[in-house]
Amino acid sequence: MEERILPILKFSYDSLKDGVKLCFLYCSLFPEDFEIEKEKLIEYWIGEGFINANRYEDGGTNQGYDIIGFLVRAHLLIECELTTKVKMHDVIRGMALWVESDLGTKQETICVKSGAHVCLIPDDINWEIVRRVSLMTTWIQKISCSPNCPNLSTLLLPYNQFLDISVGFFRFMPQLVVLDLSFNWSLIGLPEEISNLGSLKYISLSHTGIKSLQVGMKKLKNLIYLNLEFTHSLESLVGIATTLPNLQVLKLFSSRVCVDDILMEELQRLEYLKVLTVNIKDAMILERIQGVDRLARIIRGLSLIDMSAPLVILNTVALGGLQCLNINRCNISEIKIEWKSKERRELSPVEILPSTSSPGFNHLSDVHIGGLKGQKDLSWLLFAQNLRKLFVEWSPKIEEIINKEKGMSILTKIHPDIVVPFENLESLALYSLDGLTEIFWNYPNLPNCKIFKVIECPKLPEDIANFVRHADE
Repeated sequence: MEERILPILKFSYDSLKDGVKLCFLYCSLFPEDFEIEKEKLIEYWIGEGFINANRYEDGGTNQGYDIIGFLVRAHLLIECELTTKVKMHDVIRGMALWVESDLGTKQETICVKSGAHVCLIPDDINWEIVRRVSLMTTWIQKISCSPNCPNLSTLLLPYNQFLDISVGFFRFMPQLVVLDLSFNWSLIGLPEEISNLGSLKYISLSHTGIKSLQVGMKKLKNLIYLNLEFTHSLESLVGIATTLPNLQVLKLFSSRVCVDDILMEELQRLEYLKVLTVNIKDAMILERIQGVDRLARIIRGLSLIDMSAPLVILNTVALGGLQCLNINRCNISEIKIEWKSKERRELSPVEILPSTSSPGFNHLSDVHIGGLKGQKDLSWLLFAQNLRKLFVEWSPKIEEIINKEKGMSILTKIHPDIVVPFENLESLALYSLDGLTEIFWNYPNLPNCKIFKVIECPKLPEDIANFVRHADE
């Protein structure tokens, strides 16, 4: 059966352009039925060189989304319930692996054991020949071998949780370009021979226990992508501008490292930086970084954490590329939205000024708010016209997500172009909001909402609870 089906499916593959073929085949490195974050997939492609990031101001991201859209329309990828993810049908994945191994004649050049439950590195890998190794979600606990890998370009080891890498593993990998060690919480450091990875362009250490960047990383002069998001033990990035001068992507979102004056100065010295995610505790630092155009315009993720301030201003022009916003354990009396045309204007749900243009965070799609004090409503969220995911939790003072009076003012005076508020919202989750009495006045009109969850919000009326149940069915 397989011998008959695979050649037929290959006709669809053969019609693709060469660059798109490489991107498609890469999807087979993920486990069966795995929901792949589009953004992560694109970052892999850029790291591998399938997309030339230097040709695009956005670092190639838009081209990546175009390729994913093309593959979905060609029925080679499937868009998931949340449109930020895609997956590959098992049969299509089998065809991709078959093609990747040169129609089955060179199976040793690619090793994909994603999802296999093993504790040690499989001993059937031919390290001297293999080009790509994917051991995602395999539960590998210890890597103690020291293989000779002259051709290895891709090594994917995420989601192994208890991973421990011993000295010697990275000693002979001269061609390694992409290394993913994310979601390995027990990983607290890397062997110093990480310095041997002279070809490395992409490394993800997100969701690990890493405490500092090894001295050996100073030799990784070709590194363009460094992901340190959710590294809660990371202590410092002092010297990163001189250590990794060619970085184009630096992700620090929800890590322990917060921007201060020293780090801001270092970030400005990274002359090739195109994508940045950061954490900020100090309202003055937030104001200052929004005034540094070169940094503000490349911020894709912003986490405000443990911030205490009577007023926080978010500028839609300065933060025009913002995609993800996290507000965690903050005490903020007022959040204002500021925008600039010819003259400086400040807009808030209370102070509405007439305008001829439509301000907003056009790319902001994901907002997470937790432990927020000082706010009774979040009406300023209407400035995020393309919001897809909203998660609000542990904020007892919040009475409404969108206040009707403020919301109507925003929609009539500033955003008359918005016919249906939150038209693109796909996921709404509200947890432990003791004071919440209303979500927003037209909550049943969420045409694209697929996930709607309310837990421990005792003051919400019963009809909202009924709507939630219907939405999930």
